[in-house]
Amino acid sequence: MKLWSPCIAAFLRTLSARALSIVICLLVSAAPVEAQFSFGLTVTVAEDDILIGEPGNRIAPGFVYVYRADGGGWKEVQRLVRSEATNGDAFGQALAAGGDRLLVGASPDGQGTVYVFEYRDAVWIEAGQFGSHDGDLHDSFGTAIAMSGDVALVGAAGSSDDNGAAYLYRQEGDGWRQIRSLVPDDAVSDLSDEEGAESAEPSARFGAAVAIDGEWALVGAPTESGTGSVYTFRREEEGWQFFDKLTPADPVDEGRFGSTVVLSDGLAVVGAVGAGAVHVFVLDDEEGGWIADSLVQPFDGQPRAGFGTAIAVGDGELLVGAPGADNDGRIYRFHHDDEGSWTSATKLGTSFLGFQAAFASALAVSGDVLVAGAPEDDLGAGSAVIMERALGGWDRTRVISEALAFDPVVGGAVECVDGMAGHFPCDNFDLISFLPNHMMGGKRGAWANDVWGWEDPDTGHEYALVGLSGRTSFVDVTDPYNPVYIGNLPKTTGSPDSVWRDIKVHADHAFIVADAAEQHGVQVFDLTRLREYAGMPIVFSADTHYDRINSAHNIVINEESAFAYVVGASGGGETCGGGLHMINIEDPKQPIFVGCFADVSTGRASTGYSHDAQCVIYEGPDEQYAGREICFGSNETAVSIADVTNKRNPVAVSLATYPNVGYTHQGWLTDDHRFFYMNDELDEAAGTVDGTRTLIFDVQELDDPILVDEYIHDTGAIDHNLYIVGDRMYQSNYNAGLRVLDISDPEHPEMAGYFDTVPWDEDEAEYSSFSWSNYPFLDGGYVLVTSIREGLFIVKER
Repeated sequence: MKLWSPCIAAFLRTLSARALSIVICLLVSAAPVEAQFSFGLTVTVAEDDILIGEPGNRIAPGFVYVYRADGGGWKEVQRLVRSEATNGDAFGQALAAGGDRLLVGASPDGQGTVYVFEYRDAVWIEAGQFGSHDGDLHDSFGTAIAMSGDVALVGAAGSSDDNGAAYLYRQEGDGWRQIRSLVPDDAVSDLSDEEGAESAEPSARFGAAVAIDGEWALVGAPTESGTGSVYTFRREEEGWQFFDKLTPADPVDEGRFGSTVVLSDGLAVVGAVGAGAVHVFVLDDEEGGWIADSLVQPFDGQPRAGFGTAIAVGDGELLVGAPGADNDGRIYRFHHDDEGSWTSATKLGTSFLGFQAAFASALAVSGDVLVAGAPEDDLGAGSAVIMERALGGWDRTRVISEALAFDPVVGGAVECVDGMAGHFPCDNFDLISFLPNHMMGGKRGAWANDVWGWEDPDTGHEYALVGLSGRTSFVDVTDPYNPVYIGNLPKTTGSPDSVWRDIKVHADHAFIVADAAEQHGVQVFDLTRLREYAGMPIVFSADTHYDRINSAHNIVINEESAFAYVVGASGGGETCGGGLHMINIEDPKQPIFVGCFADVSTGRASTGYSHDAQCVIYEGPDEQYAGREICFGSNETAVSIADVTNKRNPVAVSLATYPNVGYTHQGWLTDDHRFFYMNDELDEAAGTVDGTRTLIFDVQELDDPILVDEYIHDTGAIDHNLYIVGDRMYQSNYNAGLRVLDISDPEHPEMAGYFDTVPWDEDEAEYSSFSWSNYPFLDGGYVLVTSIREGLFIVKER
């Protein structure tokens, strides 16, 4: 199943629910994220510094990076963390600056807190902190902050069942005192008087965006009434009072009016991200209120581009971020003409960011300097672009944080003791060694995906073949306690990075495909070339490029028949409807296309699309198929069993169906070909099962497969690839690592142990931090396990 990286996925689902102060806005996924994530998610400008937040780290605390102009460039001069910093504290989730002060939002242990920094002698120093008096855990306090003079406004959109709240603070002496709580009920409540107000409807997300400037404050409620609204407050002699509610003239369902708010010199600018529009209001001095002035929309009308996710107002110009425009994000720039209209729209972008970088998710401008966050660049590690006005255009500088990773584990095992092997939860499995992605040739932000193995028949050396987002890496695991990175095979020239790469082996050759990778095709690589290693990693080239398909999700190989089956091909070429694209690989360097098979009664589009498959020379109990080549396809909606012995006339044998189908993902036969174990990737996410479900089919009669049991694990994680060796089933899982079942009694399996590659609460982790796959076929019982953000683990049952 294709799963986009978490921030983009959240963006497409929610189209930005949180925003920041006068010059910034951010795109945030709903939960804390993986090992390193989100550099550039928040940005602001203070004094002469550019400040960039990276709140999503899990193996480190959140950071705020300080950049300063230096000899025509930009140099990191400081890295801010909160006092008593802890990993995963979301420090930097919101930024607001004014004068020599900086406010930084964080959520240590789920408790929202704002940290105060002051600029002293060209250095930012932590000077205090504050939280709400009546806030709750996980109420999103501090995910939206604005500041004007000695007053701060802090949003808590998750409080009161997502109805939301906002809080006003005033600096008094060396501290900040909460002076009012604002609630979405057309009123302002004093701290001592919270009664008598009629609540707005639930899930208004009041406080998702805040802005304050002088005597005015704005609080966005982007989901109120289904269309969104903005509450305005004014500072009177008796204190801050509710003034009015702003709504769009033509409300759009799920338009999210109020997802972004900015106040600047008599302008109130409101983003309606779901509608792809920005509304500008002006202050009517005579009436003392806000009146609608203009509606600003992208001139090229790109749907779901996130127009309005970020807004910044400069000197006579309006800058609007659209992180989904033109695939990697754009800034729309409008000028205010003499007649009061926003005209002369232009688009600003970059040429050096990755695909779907979400450029312009956050914006800040000061004079001739503009900074734009791209938190999805480098597959979610993130970057930011500092732009300076120059003659004829803008000079652009990309800045990034250093890559973060767990330390490698080599030279000796880390035993599983009291449920932990170092950082990692475990049961009955020791950590033999670990290599992070960057030590296998992966660039910053690289994702690990598939893993397969190969034993050199001449030298006896064993190798891990590890899929990464831009290459396939080769690791010598002959000594599993001391794995050695040998080199890598880059992706096909001209194809983009892909988070889906799949590898299989036949006759000492690796066959490699990639999904969503344009004209990647099938790379064929002679693995005996790994013998060329002489101490320095080698960058290899493919021996053969098979171009009858472009992109494909997977490749399956039956070594006994010398046939490869490309599955999930949907990116061009002979796709076979996404079913079996059959290739003769008897001569590995001369692959020959021989035909297609697709059972059109399966697949979400009824084309026979197969996500994965296992093809074998059948040796099971069904005598009528003995010696024939049988493929078990996991085809999104059912398991397809097909006889492909005659490639010119493959035949559908039967379907294995089951209740509560989410996405029929992948499966594997027991050694005796009697049972087929299968995982459904989306039933857990759909809530149709009580825990991670492994399905067990009795296939002793191939034309009548029967579901005999559903094993429910003690986690709720989504299950992924599984393989079987003897009486053990090895299954990789989202956020729960490798789970191993004892299948001595195939119809009644029992837990044999686990090793969790994601060392934090599975309920808090995102899709892009999980064990992708495993390879349990090495001699000695060692299991290769890939974890997407982490790298390659070698583990062994105790």
